[in-house]
Amino acid sequence: MKKKILLVEDEPTIQKLLHFVLSKEFDLEIASNGYEAFLWLENRQIPDLIIMDWIMPQMDGKSFLKCIKVSGLYSEIPIIVLSASDDVADELSNLPYSVNQCLSKPFDPTVLKQTIANIFKDKVHGLIN
Repeated sequence: MKKKILLVEDEPTIQKLLHFVLSKEFDLEIASNGYEAFLWLENRQIPDLIIMDWIMPQMDGKSFLKCIKVSGLYSEIPIIVLSASDDVADELSNLPYSVNQCLSKPFDPTVLKQTIANIFKDKVHGLIN
């Protein structure tokens, strides 16, 4: 059975790229912003991983991350942040909750796939709670 990834990305080009790169190995659910993603989660959908943009309309990455990390249901889902902003790493380091990885846009799809594989490997070995 394929692992499920929730992609939270407002840019259609990036959505298509990630769909092309990841859909053969993973079930991919796409939301255009944090609000859509949170509604999807509220329908009792629990992904194995969330890949999210940081700068999005309606509910940005910071707000979405806070919503899922403070909830008891979603706080353990591994998260990869993708962002074109240079300030994201600093912002993330100042938050009371963390993500598993932060990759800069443009990103190398091979690096992203290896990052995903490492997260799932770590989760199997108990390194991710």
